[in-house]
Amino acid sequence: MKDGFAKGFLIGAALIFVGLALEWSVGPVAWSRFAWPVNGVVFAVFLAMIAAMFRLRRRVPFFSFIGSHHAAIPALAYAVALTVVMGLTRQSADGSWLHNMLSFWPFVLIYVYIALILGLTILRQIKAAATIFSSTSHFSLLFHLGLFIAITTATLGHADMERVKMILSLGQRESTALTRDGFVRQMPMTIELKRFVMETYDDYSPKRYASEILILTKKNEELGATVEVNKPVSVNGWKIYQNSYDTRMGAKSRMSILELVRDPWLPLVYTGIYLMLGGAFLLFLSAVRRHSPSKIKRWLPILAILALVFVVIVLFKSSMQSKTLVPALQSPWFAPHVVVYMFAYTALGLATLMALWQLFRKTPASLATIDRLVSFGLAFMTVGMLFGALWAKEAWGHYWSWDPKETWAAITWFSYLIFIHYRRLPSHRPRLALCLLLVCFALLQMCWWGINYLPSAQATSIHTYQL
Repeated sequence: MKDGFAKGFLIGAALIFVGLALEWSVGPVAWSRFAWPVNGVVFAVFLAMIAAMFRLRRRVPFFSFIGSHHAAIPALAYAVALTVVMGLTRQSADGSWLHNMLSFWPFVLIYVYIALILGLTILRQIKAAATIFSSTSHFSLLFHLGLFIAITTATLGHADMERVKMILSLGQRESTALTRDGFVRQMPMTIELKRFVMETYDDYSPKRYASEILILTKKNEELGATVEVNKPVSVNGWKIYQNSYDTRMGAKSRMSILELVRDPWLPLVYTGIYLMLGGAFLLFLSAVRRHSPSKIKRWLPILAILALVFVVIVLFKSSMQSKTLVPALQSPWFAPHVVVYMFAYTALGLATLMALWQLFRKTPASLATIDRLVSFGLAFMTVGMLFGALWAKEAWGHYWSWDPKETWAAITWFSYLIFIHYRRLPSHRPRLALCLLLVCFALLQMCWWGINYLPSAQATSIHTYQL
């Protein structure tokens, strides 16, 4: 096992070394060069390379190794380490090296390597699924396939995504917008602001704001619509979002700022997200089916802790209702997103307590219950993350922006994947697995509340609300 991990960590180290050399010689990754059709060609070549490596895996042991746990665990560990650096440093699109990790070659190469491992794993599972039918195997296949599709298409499709802002004045028509680089772009539509509507709380903070607009398309169609936060409008492949307004005038604003987004790869990304949701559901069913009625009593502590969590929620509910909710939080996604995460944190918290108890014993007992709790927790965490991604797309036009909160969520999620992969090794060490679980829970705490104290998240995270 040590030799296998040594090889896996050596591959990761080599990728980081190559990445540093590329960063030093050619500069950061220029994602703009991957616009269509370049990204389509790259995607096709990548898929062909995975298929060729899978076909040659018996002739080339290295290809077989890449699809193993001994390759996946070090790759995930490198991803966690680099993403932690990202979470601790202030990121900027104009930054360099560690301050722009999305264009930092070592970061990109490690994630490409993970996608390669995923691709080989998927082909192996597809072949196995033809002879073995089980909810566990199908959970893994759906989960890995969804993750592969989401990562690859979101990354390659980023170059084709267009995000522009259009500033509208009351009663005037506008057909141009500003890109992120400050350039003027002619839009395939003309928009007129007919009315700006704003509702406020007693302290005059915004409760709801929206723009009543008239859209004129190139086909001379006139479409009336109301755009507000969490309720975008779709027109000819574009989504129109309510972005801002004249904050000095407040409810009397005669100006509205809309954001227009075109994302041609979105259907593929959504396919990956829905496959992951299906995989998470099968993971939950698989964990439930392992229990006989006689073992239900063992789960009573979970029910007790869940009850305690929801009692706390009820106790604080009255104080939360008395405060103002910003428009972005007034979404149907808010309740399921939060509740699902509550279940995830509770299951993972209980698994951590059991891990601590096992560490104090001279000889750890079976970790089967801990494994099931982690499976429950990871399933709920996955659903919570994906609900958040779908919500973010409706609220801000992007499903994942590597906001500091999202960054630490990815770190936590990957760390629990490392635990699950490690536990599946026949020669794993139980005490090391328990210690790894404690590290995972510490990262979860950073994601949950520790993020509020990080300098890298101050004034940059869209997840810091004043409720």
